[in-house]
Amino acid sequence: MMDQASRLRDIVSQKKTTHSIKIYSVISGKGGVGKTNISINLAVRLQQMGKKVLLLDADMGMSNANIMLGIDAPRDLLTVLKGENALEDIVIKGPEGVDLITGGSNLFFMENLDTKRQREILKSLSCLGDYDIVIIDNGAGISKQSLTFTTFAHEVILVTTPEPTALMDAYRIMKALSIYELKSSIKIIINQVYNLSQGKEAYNKLLQTANQFLNIDVECLGYVFNDIRVGKSIMEQKPVVLRYPNSLASINITEISRKVLGDSDYNKGISNLRQLGNKIIRFFG
Repeated sequence: MMDQASRLRDIVSQKKTTHSIKIYSVISGKGGVGKTNISINLAVRLQQMGKKVLLLDADMGMSNANIMLGIDAPRDLLTVLKGENALEDIVIKGPEGVDLITGGSNLFFMENLDTKRQREILKSLSCLGDYDIVIIDNGAGISKQSLTFTTFAHEVILVTTPEPTALMDAYRIMKALSIYELKSSIKIIINQVYNLSQGKEAYNKLLQTANQFLNIDVECLGYVFNDIRVGKSIMEQKPVVLRYPNSLASINITEISRKVLGDSDYNKGISNLRQLGNKIIRFFG
């Protein structure tokens, strides 16, 4: 364990601290809304647009981003948490050059780590490489891990569908972020919509409810249509933006990616690696 900590300190001291990085925490109120698929395809498209992207699959105990990509992950975040590997040793090269870290099937081990060890692991995320964007795919619902990653992320992306139960669970996530003052704003993607009007109606429900009951700013990042080729691409273990680049869903993901990079908040909230590391340290005390 001491060797691992010493190695981390060496990495931190050797890394340049001027490179800017933007972290997005992708969350959902419930499972089955396509959160991981959105995270994967968003990471691939942003990489294609010239950004160096790291995708962290932090879905506690249910990591499956590598499975959806057809990539073997012999070493995962759990092995780092146990001190068996350094974080840079478990990075997997994904489609279009996207780097991937998978959480493993037993990430609840993180809850049993002392604060110092958690702080070391999280700080090392900011020292892995000269990434422009880190996308964290959290588990569905509210957990210690998702709240931790959401707190130090620059932006939060909430994925939901127009289904009433999904919208209700999405609202609960928004309420938690608002009540505990974890974030002052949130971006929303409405997934699996059959038409634009359905997507707008779903977003407006969340917007109106937030305006009436919550102290949080809500912004629509975009809509992704219910496209049969999404299911096909998952079965083929290929991102839909690569397997079916002209599909409706791929076009939607491209529009969302452009909006992410064109958003004034993209540059406003960006941090360099040292600022990010300091932020994580402050959070864990």
